[in-house]
Amino acid sequence: MAIEQFETLKEMGIDDVHDIEKYTSRIEGDMDILKIYFRRHQGEWFAKSKKFKFKRVYKNVLVNDGLVPYRSTTEPSPFFLRAVAELDALVQEEVSTQNKKEQLLDELEHLEKVVARKIEDIRRQIDEM
Repeated sequence: MAIEQFETLKEMGIDDVHDIEKYTSRIEGDMDILKIYFRRHQGEWFAKSKKFKFKRVYKNVLVNDGLVPYRSTTEPSPFFLRAVAELDALVQEEVSTQNKKEQLLDELEHLEKVVARKIEDIRRQIDEM
């Protein structure tokens, strides 16, 4: 994926988006907490992570059945939602790449077994002659 697709993450100060391994998000009061975990490079003892806090947006919602016509509620900020969407795209890309890699390794292992059996069969036939 092109780096231009990750403008929100770039604005958040993340230089190399392909170092992202996973992320978590949670709500604490009126804040959305986004924690991004990065791959550990050789020579590093601990994996790095960054925590970002996003203020939730307050909104009044019309209530039809209640005595009060409006109820105050919160929702995630648009910036937070864009960041999560970009992270989802990155994580999905990584998972699909890993799945493809695992699939190819399985096929290679199966091929090695088939070739080994065939070689063994041919040697047995030669010995019988």
